[in-house]
Amino acid sequence: MAEINQGRSSRDNPVRKHFISECRDSRIVVQAKFSPNMLRIYRRHFDGVSRAAYLLRFYCRIGPGEIVARELTGEITSLIDQVNANVQKKIEVADKMLKKEGIRTTSPHFETINATIIDPIANQFLKTLIVAQSLDEKLSALWLACAINDEQKSNAFSEIDKDLRSIQMKTRALFVGVRTRVQEQNLARQQSRLEAQRELDGLNEIDDSDLAVIENQEPIPDKSRKSIQTTKQDDQGLDTHAAAQIDGQAHETSESPTAEKQTA
Repeated sequence: MAEINQGRSSRDNPVRKHFISECRDSRIVVQAKFSPNMLRIYRRHFDGVSRAAYLLRFYCRIGPGEIVARELTGEITSLIDQVNANVQKKIEVADKMLKKEGIRTTSPHFETINATIIDPIANQFLKTLIVAQSLDEKLSALWLACAINDEQKSNAFSEIDKDLRSIQMKTRALFVGVRTRVQEQNLARQQSRLEAQRELDGLNEIDDSDLAVIENQEPIPDKSRKSIQTTKQDDQGLDTHAAAQIDGQAHETSESPTAEKQTA
């Protein structure tokens, strides 16, 4: 596990560096005003959606391709459109209730925040947050006018938070899926290269050993040397014995005339 985590971190370091450099060079800043409730949602979800959307496109660019990127970002855009539609329906209901109760709303003075946009999906999500901010203001007016109670207001806001959180979860799930796919493909390619290199190294070792046998003849084993020495000794022994026999025969020949003379 440690090796796997180390490999992932080493592969992700270039991604982080590219992410930081490109985000610094390509970004815009959009101002928005949020109530305390919506500001908490913004801080909880906006950065996650921005980073996941950008990295989704990045991994698609180095992996599956632009077609897959368009398909996946299209799924996120469709979900954002659905959330926008749900928020708009709630706003229409709130407007009817405000009109029925004769309640006039004023423009609140909330703190302005500067949202950094690094991906078009982040900008779409920010626009959805701004629409949800309008709904939150209307719910607060109805609550102050006692047109809705605490539970109704809390439930309505919980639904908003749930819908916005679903966008972040969808974006992150798609990003993690593409990243895992790219990492698995890179790992498979690395393993294939390692196996090919091992096979090549094995072939080189075989070739080197054959060349060594050809260039440098292997020494004769000790047993072969002993047998050769024994054969030489045997040959020398046979030669000596043959020489002795020849000398003996010559001596006998030389002595035979003398003996014949003495007999005569």
